[in-house]
Amino acid sequence: MALSLRSTLLLLLLSLTACAGMAPRQADEQAQRAEALWADGEFAAAAQAFQDLAATDARERDAHLLRAAEALRELGAADERMRGVISEINPRRLDADGRIRLGLLRAELAIAAGEPVQAVSELDRIDFGRDGARYRERALELRGRALQRTDPFAAAQVFAQLGELLRGPDKAENVRRIRDLLSATRDSRLKAGASALRDSDPLRPYAMRALTARGFSIPPNLLRPQEQISQRDELPPPTALPPTRRIALLLPASGPLRAAANSVRDGFISARFASGDLDAEIELIDSGDDPAGAIEAYRRAVAAGASEVVGPLTREAVTALLNESDLRVPVLALNRSNTPVPPGHTTFALSPEDEGAAVAALLQQRGQQRVLIVASSDDAAQRALGGFRLRYERSGGQVRGLVMVDEKAIDFLPVIRSALQAAGLPTSRPNDLTQPHDPGFDAVFLAVRAPAARLLVPQLKLFGLSETPMLGTSLLNAGGEDPRLDRELTGVEFCDAPWLIGETPGLPSRQQLARSLDTARGPAARLFAFGMDAWRLLQQRRGNDPDMAMPGATGMLSIDEFGEAQREPGIAVFQNGRPRPVLPGTLVPDGQPQG
Repeated sequence: MALSLRSTLLLLLLSLTACAGMAPRQADEQAQRAEALWADGEFAAAAQAFQDLAATDARERDAHLLRAAEALRELGAADERMRGVISEINPRRLDADGRIRLGLLRAELAIAAGEPVQAVSELDRIDFGRDGARYRERALELRGRALQRTDPFAAAQVFAQLGELLRGPDKAENVRRIRDLLSATRDSRLKAGASALRDSDPLRPYAMRALTARGFSIPPNLLRPQEQISQRDELPPPTALPPTRRIALLLPASGPLRAAANSVRDGFISARFASGDLDAEIELIDSGDDPAGAIEAYRRAVAAGASEVVGPLTREAVTALLNESDLRVPVLALNRSNTPVPPGHTTFALSPEDEGAAVAALLQQRGQQRVLIVASSDDAAQRALGGFRLRYERSGGQVRGLVMVDEKAIDFLPVIRSALQAAGLPTSRPNDLTQPHDPGFDAVFLAVRAPAARLLVPQLKLFGLSETPMLGTSLLNAGGEDPRLDRELTGVEFCDAPWLIGETPGLPSRQQLARSLDTARGPAARLFAFGMDAWRLLQQRRGNDPDMAMPGATGMLSIDEFGEAQREPGIAVFQNGRPRPVLPGTLVPDGQPQG
């Protein structure tokens, strides 16, 4: 027995000695294979390899588990498996870098689980030390995501800090996220938050634009005399704008876009006369109906001595022109580009996406976090719907149901009922009208054109929605002169160009212009307003504060850091078939009759 015990102990000692000598080398080889899987994008296999390694390599068990969790994160697997792996990690057995990475993963899990307070707490506990600077970008992004549902203003402030670390498309997308969050911030929080900012805060220019867009004054702490509102990562403009202005207006003189071009042209020239700047010379140049024609028109304008170019009109032509290498004369393009805007140039568009986003921002300001969407397959309706959902859901709003309708139909009742039932929503209100009625959503977003909406709205009310707010975009406003057609839309709100509904400071009355210009009447009037705002943006671009919001015919206008003109359309409501403006911060129209 003694010999047997002695032999057993000797064999165990030899075994441990052998393991101690072989395990590190084997573990290193296995770790290299796991890292190779990671490098090849095989994250599921890498996660499993790291977990297998953690089971056999006690020395680095926790570090291997951390890598397994990070591989699962790359898969988008913020689920119970990732949570289970993280729960097995002992932070005390990680180095300082590993503890930072673990804290970031825990914060990300909390966000995925809908626990923003816990996420912020996890981030606050991380000791980044002197060597944690490389994680600052990710930490800011997570903190902003954690705050965006509970405090959009605070989230915007964090993302503004993040923006100082970003470049290129990432920075452009971050700017849009900041604007969306400020649009979703209630008036009282926006004013209080802006009043508490320091003049060096990176959120300052965004807050100023948000305030002026809502008609609020700038608090003294944000004002800087003789200083630009924002710091741009841009090259100087192509050329300095001379005192004598020669403006080339590039628009198609024939083809399918001729009527639209005529409305833009008349609006542009009318705004020029209304401004009193009669020294500015305007030359009309035919841009043709293709990108090559627009590029050739630009070259003719430059050769003729133009100091500023406005146009062309189509997205394809704008993209082609702004991709030219020699753009010595600044361009105000009348559509968006599919590529980034070169420094010193500007794009401006009447975008359905902007209108959808404006309705989403209005609902967020009013605290209406649940919505039913009614939409058609029309291209403009789908683009408006896309802009709405992007801003609404990013800011914490919830789409409770979607009703897709055929605008050629007359009877919408079956499709409405089917969609409500599919979403688990009630299809009627209680017979006892004294009982409170919650349809399961706070408002209805309408992405349909006016003719369909006139039939659709009364049928929606049959499902107990008579008291539910209904909102849409300019698609609802056909611009007709017969209010009897729109009586069924009474109480429905929509966003549109303010000039079509009421008076705009500094611009001639629509009613006066419509008496002599066909382009200022009916549906064409929206493009007329667009042309007037193109002139106003030229004035804005020449000013000292191009980022400040100003009232325009199509809405509040400003030019952002990336050369895109931003537009916040006005809000109106149908009353007895006629559109009436809604004042900022109110739920009722101003009551002024519009002739």
